[in-house]
Amino acid sequence: MFSVTNILCRRDTGNERLRYRDLSADAPPKPVVVWAVTRACNLRCVHCYAAAGAEPDPGELSHDEGRTLLEDLKAYGVPAVLISGGEPLARPDTLDLMAYARQLGLNLTLSTNGLLITDAVAGRLADMGVRYVGISLDGMRRTHDKLRGMAGAFDQTLAAIGRCQRAGLKVGLRFTIHALNLDELDPIFDLCLDHGIDRLCVYHLAYAGRGGRMQKADLTAPQTRDAVERIFERARAADADGRGLEVLTVGNHADAAYALLRLEQEPPGVLEAAHARLARNGGNGSGSFIASVDPVGNVHYDQFSWHYTCGNVRHATFAEVWGQATDPRLATLRRRRDKLPRRCRDCRFLDVCNGNLRTRAEAATGDWLGDDPSCYLTDAEIAEPVAVEAV
Repeated sequence: MFSVTNILCRRDTGNERLRYRDLSADAPPKPVVVWAVTRACNLRCVHCYAAAGAEPDPGELSHDEGRTLLEDLKAYGVPAVLISGGEPLARPDTLDLMAYARQLGLNLTLSTNGLLITDAVAGRLADMGVRYVGISLDGMRRTHDKLRGMAGAFDQTLAAIGRCQRAGLKVGLRFTIHALNLDELDPIFDLCLDHGIDRLCVYHLAYAGRGGRMQKADLTAPQTRDAVERIFERARAADADGRGLEVLTVGNHADAAYALLRLEQEPPGVLEAAHARLARNGGNGSGSFIASVDPVGNVHYDQFSWHYTCGNVRHATFAEVWGQATDPRLATLRRRRDKLPRRCRDCRFLDVCNGNLRTRAEAATGDWLGDDPSCYLTDAEIAEPVAVEAV
């Protein structure tokens, strides 16, 4: 996750306070945990990384097992839990599990399509102290309904946003950008501003689940570059107008490097401060500062890596799976830099990117430590500047 608002607008939104950046041997990383409570969903989105369907997975964690997992996450000291799916509200006891998590003192966010958010649900989420509700929107009415596989989904989603806002919840839009909705980027920004939405997260396409079949619909490098440039422009314009919209991109840490390139013409000290802040954040945190638990309790190194399992919370606690890191991929991810492809190892922005998304690299090349095809920076841009000797 890259905060355009923090870095280019120099407005502190507090996002980094939820992240721990200590990979010392005696301090295993404390990740934000994405728990997909069910694979069931009332929509069928073309890019769904969970490949969700109408029915739950056989063997999903029971209510008691879910409570045990939450207790373990609290004891381990994770900074936040993101409740996801499928559609999490399709599971009958999700709100009860969330309420229990809040009783334990866990920071909670909810990722949802919004269609099951009634006034009563919004009120309960607010009463239990949920930090944030992220609602997915794939474009304007026609595009969203087509990509979500349901007529009327767009209007229902907007209604859910309004219900959350009236309940006093912080609300954000999650927009996954690709060739099928590229033209919707500016309208999505306009919608956020017109509706007073707090946050816009623009996701790059992850080649996972049904999204793995969309590689041909991904943006080309020039298209990605133009889209990111437009995101930067719109974020800065909104900030200059005092609109308060927080803008982030997710799933492509080349965006952080590209932002630093944009800051090279700023007054002395601006670039250096931004680079230091991004380096502290460390770039892609899969396997260290982001983790995923799927509906049947499998632990993965991020929410896009369900094809690879590091352990299961039915057989070991989350703390044992994550803290001991006996899984070879998990161990490699925490000391990945000398294992990454040559282009990454030689890149001057490695400290702010960390090799980008490994699942996308694996889907595109067959090698999980191969090149991520979504890096849109040129060889000249990532090369170390040549020192010029004084004459």
